[in-house]
Formats: sequence, C-alpha cells, structure tokens
Amino acid sequence: MTGVSSRPTVISSSRTLRSRSFPVWVSDLAGHRKRLQDAWSDQTIHEAFRSPAGAEVAASRGQCGVSSAWLVETLASNHVRGLTYCYGDVFSVAGPESVELARHCWVEVAQGHDRLVIDLTGDQSEVLGLPEVLYGWHDELRTGRCVDYRPHTRLTPLQLQYDLVQPRLGILRKNLTTER
Repeated sequence: MTGVSSRPTVISSSRTLRSRSFPVWVSDLAGHRKRLQDAWSDQTIHEAFRSPAGAEVAASRGQCGVSSAWLVETLASNHVRGLTYCYGDVFSVAGPESVELARHCWVEVAQGHDRLVIDLTGDQSEVLGLPEVLYGWHDELRTGRCVDYRPHTRLTPLQLQYDLVQPRLGILRKNLTTER
C-alpha cells in the first residue's frame, strides 16, 4: 500500500458461527485509526521497522505497537474489561501455514471464552490483504479470513505501563494533542 488514505478501511469478520455481537465501541475504531495515522511520525515507528527514504511501505509499518498500546489505554479509560496488548505473529492458514506478519502487535478483548481481535494496523502485509482496521472474533478470523493471530506475549493494561513501548507512546500522545 502506498500513501495514506483519508478513510480507513474497516472489516469485521462476517461469518457468524454463534450468536455474538460486537461491543458498541467498535464503531469508533475507524476514527481512532484516522486520528492515529495523522499523529504517526518517525519518532513513533519502532526502530526495527524504519525504512529508507523513498521506500514504498504501508503508512502503518512499525506503528502497530504504539497504536495498540494507545488503544488499550483508551479502552481501559472507558472501562472496557478483559483487555490485553498482544505481541506475536500473524499466520496465513489458507494453505500451508506460514507467518505472514512477524513481530506484530494488536489488542484482544476477552469475553468469556471468546477473544475479540482488534488490529489497527492490519494493512502492513500485502500477502494477507488485511484492511487498515480489522476486528473480529478469533475463531471467525481463522475460519472466515484464514488469518490466525498468535500472541507470544500478552500484557494487561497495568503491565503495559512498564513496557518498552512507553517512550514512543508518550510521543504519540503529544502528537495527538498538537496541531501538525
């Protein structure tokens, strides 16, 4: 993906295996993505994902950790329960299983035995063809979109306060409050 679109693409899983509805606040995710992409900068990119000048990469490249940390903080302040900041790999399960997006971050919200996956930077992998904003029940994403989010690490909102993402999150918060 090249450039930055003005309207985030949002896709939820469309297959319904059980009667499950999404929380009302998911309707805010596209707006959150728009605000975040307007606040992303070279200082908020994870240093391992910085690209040379002129390289054609998704605007969200390297922004998954800071964006997910911001979303956890935002949802927690709105009393959303069961939040975890996840770090791991995204697999394609359409054929032979393969890691298509390594070292990625996203948010999960536990609801009973279900987990709602929220990825504000899903457009980082052209192979997966994910939208800018993706949310859906983990099992439905796996069967309907053939995508499997597998965390290596899960952090609660309290644990996240001590994570290495915090300096970049501070810069992102500042960028969100200043005219750019």
